[in-house]
Amino acid sequence: MTKVIDVVNQLRKIFPEEIASEGDPVGIQIGSLESKATKVMTTLDVRPEVVDEAVAAGVDLIISHHPVMFRPARNLDFSDPQLKMYGDIIKHGITVYSIHTNSDKAQNGSSDWQAEELELKNVEPFALDTDGIAIGRKGKLPETMTAYDFAYYVKEKMGIPMARLITADNQKPIQTVGFICGDGGKYWHQALADKLDAFITGDIYYHVGHDIISSGLTVVDPGHYTESLFKYKVRDLLQTMNTNEDWQLEILVSEVSTNPFQDLF
Repeated sequence: MTKVIDVVNQLRKIFPEEIASEGDPVGIQIGSLESKATKVMTTLDVRPEVVDEAVAAGVDLIISHHPVMFRPARNLDFSDPQLKMYGDIIKHGITVYSIHTNSDKAQNGSSDWQAEELELKNVEPFALDTDGIAIGRKGKLPETMTAYDFAYYVKEKMGIPMARLITADNQKPIQTVGFICGDGGKYWHQALADKLDAFITGDIYYHVGHDIISSGLTVVDPGHYTESLFKYKVRDLLQTMNTNEDWQLEILVSEVSTNPFQDLF
């Protein structure tokens, strides 16, 4: 019988929990490492609709990118949908394990997957975390393009319906770029220091956008949901492990969109 700990131990070799950013609550979220694992589902977020999907499919292990519990619960009042979700997870014997910034920082993790998707060349570490491990990557585009065309390039490569362009000059030539997966707006000064032409990250705040324009940096904000690449890449890793370790697991990717925003055109 395959246990959760068997799967987690293999994942920890690729995404060590100890390299997660300080305060990032990665690892076991709910459940037991000693529980059996027969059907695994990968997801970006763990939301009530994702748990419903898991329950319907008979999943007993969820591997998520974003941790379920960023902040401790004060009670378990099931009138709150989020708290009820915790109860449903426990009731149905589901274990949840999260891999967040340790995926962003790991070699051949989320940042490298994103660099590959963007077809960057001469890829290097970008933006060191407090432990000296880079949380992002930087590199060169296959060809120089204008800021305007670059925004569409990011949109196309990431397969997203829209992206926000923050620039003082739509015709600015873009060749060297850096990125942080998810919300990395606080690192835009590092992009300036590294003399990058452009920076990619999600969830740029309004007033920060003004500062970026004044600085001369170009930023493309593809939103937070581009991290959904995680659930497909981890699915692929699990499939390889499944064969190598003879686990005989069934591995699913969540089909629920947890993007809270609707793109209206």
